[in-house]
Amino acid sequence: MSFSKRTFFKSNKSKILTLKGNNYIIFEMKKLISNYHTHTFRCGHALPNPDEDYVKKAIALGYKNLGFSDHAPFKGIHHPSMRMDFEHDFEDYISSINSLREKYKDQINIYIGLEIEYMEDRDGYYKELFNKHHLDYLILGQHCKYDSNGEPIFYPNFINDENAFERYVNDLIKGMKTGYFSYVCHPDFILNYYQFISLKMDKLMDKICEVAKELDIPLEININGETNNKYAAMRRSCYHYPCPVFFEKAVKHKNQLIFGVDAHAPQDFDKVDYEYFEEFLKDLDADRSLILDKLEFKKK
Repeated sequence: MSFSKRTFFKSNKSKILTLKGNNYIIFEMKKLISNYHTHTFRCGHALPNPDEDYVKKAIALGYKNLGFSDHAPFKGIHHPSMRMDFEHDFEDYISSINSLREKYKDQINIYIGLEIEYMEDRDGYYKELFNKHHLDYLILGQHCKYDSNGEPIFYPNFINDENAFERYVNDLIKGMKTGYFSYVCHPDFILNYYQFISLKMDKLMDKICEVAKELDIPLEININGETNNKYAAMRRSCYHYPCPVFFEKAVKHKNQLIFGVDAHAPQDFDKVDYEYFEEFLKDLDADRSLILDKLEFKKK
């Protein structure tokens, strides 16, 4: 199997044999060299490791680029199990990553970003993140919206709901069209635990891919989703992200794809199942030239 020069992987020396039918198939193990989806303890649901542990782990595994993108704070919203607090955590987050960037500048490229939902009524805040706080990038991760009382309304609370699916897609597309976001993380997030995909939902998935292609925004294949959701989904006979049904469409639309570890602990970098994702890409018949090895940041 040949790989493009732009492939997101680099060769590792080890190979393994896997039995498929009556034939042994050789899988050449590959290693990620970039990750832009890394969380910290500040979000309230990652392990309490210091930020430096993620950097040391990435260096030990041969990464060239490491982007921190913890769950973003929103002014006036306190959600300690979901995201960092703007008043108490944000400046410390920026200061810590900047310090690590300088300390390890000769060993790895470190970038400061955030994973954040798009909400129209807070549009000016995204500009502030770039202009005042000098972030390198934002990644768009629609998990929930907040009501007037600051209470979260999670999209996946409405399993198998066409209307919830449509709200998710519409919000995702609104975010993509702003130009603030360097890529969309887990674009198939809402499919987690869905048991069916209707014709309407099928067309909405195409719409995500069409807009991402038009705007040249990469879509993430989320490694954490595979690690944490695959077996639970098999037991429940439901979908999970990363979802082959969605990425078949992404491949059809020739979307750029990027892998994201979505690390919530340094050891998450060790949990990447390269064999599984090699098969994932082969089953999709994905053109490896579409898989990015380095992210180009967008800043509006």
